[in-house]
Amino acid sequence: MTHPILLAEKNLLATGGQWVWLYEVEVPTDPPTRFRFVRTPEQITFRGNIYYPFPITHSPMKSTESGDLPSVNLTASNVSREVIATLEAHRGLIGQPARIILTNMVAIVTNQAVVEQDFRILTMTATEEACVAQLGDISLYENFFPGQRMMKYFCRHQYRSAACGYAVPSSAGAFLSGCDKSLDGQNGCEAHGASETAAGVAVVHPDRFGGFTGIPTPTTEGSI
Repeated sequence: MTHPILLAEKNLLATGGQWVWLYEVEVPTDPPTRFRFVRTPEQITFRGNIYYPFPITHSPMKSTESGDLPSVNLTASNVSREVIATLEAHRGLIGQPARIILTNMVAIVTNQAVVEQDFRILTMTATEEACVAQLGDISLYENFFPGQRMMKYFCRHQYRSAACGYAVPSSAGAFLSGCDKSLDGQNGCEAHGASETAAGVAVVHPDRFGGFTGIPTPTTEGSI
């Protein structure tokens, strides 16, 4: 919930405090380092972190006419060559987290933000004058869609994960070392339930089966 001081300041006809954008970019050092910048003449402390003055800005979030996912361009000065050295050392920071925050100097002690958005760096370009990072929520080239598939007789859980719940000790004679992801197959969910019974542990299968047995079976009658 937005702090009352920020709400009051936002609704004023003439604001009494300066609105400031704060920027964070994570660099994959060991351990990771967060670079924090602000476009003010002086450094700002927010949530216990120091944001240092730097020529940096961002574009409005927009979608293209072709229906691409919304993205933001984050532009930082490269005149001093400070930025390009980091980019060259860490693969252009592709895939790294970035954050954009909007707050007001009047309410900065509240540690509250009006806008706070997390992104990933999708692309990076650099010239002598500036480095431009395209920020987005995900990269379509590095993700698989859909994240999960709803299948009638195939379990979606990773074997022996928390969702699967199979916990028969490997030393037990009834232990099954693998799973064929089926409900009633030779090494499926029901077989694992039988092994739990034989091992004397809590029987959670086939109740933990990760398929969707309620999905209607397709017919060949020409209609749905």
